[in-house]
Amino acid sequence: MGFEKLLFHKHLEKGELILFAIHEHWILLVKPGLTIGFFGLLLPWLLYSIGLNTAAFFWIAVIWSIGAYILFMYKLFDWYADAILVTSGGLLKINWEGFFSNTASRVTYEEVEGAGYEIKGFWPTVLRYGQFTVRFISGNSFVLKHASRPARAELKVMELCERYMHSKNQKDVAGLKSLLSDLATYHLRKKN
Repeated sequence: MGFEKLLFHKHLEKGELILFAIHEHWILLVKPGLTIGFFGLLLPWLLYSIGLNTAAFFWIAVIWSIGAYILFMYKLFDWYADAILVTSGGLLKINWEGFFSNTASRVTYEEVEGAGYEIKGFWPTVLRYGQFTVRFISGNSFVLKHASRPARAELKVMELCERYMHSKNQKDVAGLKSLLSDLATYHLRKKN
């Protein structure tokens, strides 16, 4: 949670806590990881070892590998930073589009109409990932296409919404009782 707080702190209100984050599944990193690993690490060092072992090619391979490492870290950061945050104040959908560009949308628990998920296919079923959707009263929604463990995320989000609404209803009932008591006291005093 410490890394998430560091990464997402600019999107949080004062005193707001991240309860959990819903990220896309790690399987999405396999294809870019293998591609970058092959073309960025294996291929230049294989070429260096089979005959292009000059000092110039060594430095080309080093720089190429560093670039591949940076590209992989960028992909990793992009994967991790695209998330739906479930906080003490509501839900936040973060879309990271680069180091200097990201968007965030905030919704309170009061606005949540429901949540759902859809898992289609063999690998998504085995690896437990699928589309996770949170629908709002306004008709809009937050969608994470390859969410990790969407069934668990749906249960947690709906549990927090129920808890919030129960707490809100209790506060409303207490306020209504106080108002009715004050009105009754006012009318009894007025009669006397």
